Parts: sequence; structure tokens; C-alpha cells
Amino acid sequence: MKEELLTDALLREFLLGKVGDAERERLEGLFLTDSEARERVLVVEQELIEDYLEDNLTTEDRENFLLRYGQTSEQQQQLRISKAIKDWALRENARIQPVSVGLSGWSRLLATMRLRPFFVIPIAVTMVIAIVCLAVWLNSRMTRTAIAEELAQLNTPASLRETPEKMSGLQLSPGAVRGMEKELVLKRADLTGLVELTLLWVQKEHYPTYRAEIRRLTGDEPFTILNLQPDQDGIRLRLPARILSRGQYQVLLTGIDANGVAGTTEEYLFTLES
Repeated sequence: MKEELLTDALLREFLLGKVGDAERERLEGLFLTDSEARERVLVVEQELIEDYLEDNLTTEDRENFLLRYGQTSEQQQQLRISKAIKDWALRENARIQPVSVGLSGWSRLLATMRLRPFFVIPIAVTMVIAIVCLAVWLNSRMTRTAIAEELAQLNTPASLRETPEKMSGLQLSPGAVRGMEKELVLKRADLTGLVELTLLWVQKEHYPTYRAEIRRLTGDEPFTILNLQPDQDGIRLRLPARILSRGQYQVLLTGIDANGVAGTTEEYLFTLES
């Protein structure tokens, strides 16, 4: 990784969605493949969140921040938790200031715990848990965003016309769901590179495009792939083998008419074993 090409200012622009497509793809690639780059992105992201909580962002940056970090109810809840923790810490620090003038931050924390141990210790534990949960959520969010971008790129018409060297081809029929066929079982060791699923469409209705939602049936959030186009073999979609782990998978394929309205949905299932 070249340090001069990965500055904090650039990462901040990236996190706020203010870089071009080519630069975004480069940085997303580094996030996935370079552990040092990933660590730097997460550090800059935490600093960006701190600036938001302290109201240090410009109006434009605040709007961009909320578009990326405050759209869903889960994201809004995480921001409220972070704000509550920060507000509590500021109030507690101000309350004990006369006692702890000249002390370090760690010493002030110890002083607080000595003053009110039964009150502070549970809150301190809660703070640590909340911070850990926030870090896990941020890392998960970045990973899911990068995977979603990769799936979109892999399933463009241009990409689907290419034939990569390492790719496993699998054909799925919705008949397995209705008991017509045995469900497909795959071995993890047999999958390398990309996995191309060909979803047979047995309905009489045909659509110009299709939407696929794929998820593991253990409560995982689905990944959605849009604008899939049919060909003579069925509807094809590609997945990176590395994102598939042991378990049963469900694929919901929905036809989208010329007006963008969802039509018939078919379900496909397959199981991945270790």
C-alpha cells in the first residue's frame, strides 16, 4: 500500500461519498484486500463519527454523513447510543473536575470510580460493551457495503458476458422447493473464485429484468442483485465463493415488468457443507 495515495483526507472524502467511481472502487478493493488499509479506514471512520457527535462537520459534510450513516433505524439508534455515551462522559468529567485537576484521563476515571464505585462501574461496563458493539457494527457495515458493490459489478451484463478462469457453474430449479427434485448440496472445498447460479424460470410469465435476493437461512440479511436479464438457459447470477459459508441458502427471484413493478417470485434452495 502506498502511503501517499491513502491519506486521511482522502479516506474521509471516500467515507462521505465525495470521490469518483474509479477512486471509490480502488479504495473498496484496498479495504477488502489490505488489512492496514482496512484499519486506517475504520480509524478515520471513527474520527468522522466523533466530529459528527461534536457538531464539527460542515453543513454539506453533515448531510453526506447522515445519508450514509443515519438512514436506517438501526444506524440512528447506534448514533443515539454513541451520543448518550459521549454526553455522559462529558457530564461526569465536569462533575469531578475539582477533584481531578492535573490528572490524566485514566486517573480521572479511577478517581470517579473511587468516588461512586457502585454507580460508575456498571455504567463503565455498559460503555465498553456499547463501544465494542459499535465497532463491530461499523466493520460489518463496511464489509456488507463492499460486498454489495462487488455483487452489483459482477452481475452487470458486460461482466456476465465474460468467462473467468476460476468459476463453478450450478443450475437450480424451483421444483426442488415443491418436492420435484432433491435439493442441491455443495461442498465448500469444491468452490473457488466465482460461483455462477443459473436459475431456471418455469413460470409462463416472462419479464425484461429480474431481481434476486440471496441469504443464508440463519437470520442473515439478504444481498439483493438488481437488473438481472434472462437468456436461453435461465437467469444467471454470480457470487464470490468467499462470501458463502456453511448452511442452507435461499434465493428469491422476482420478475420486474417494464414499469418497474414486481411480479411473480420463485424460490430456490441449496445447501453448502464444509
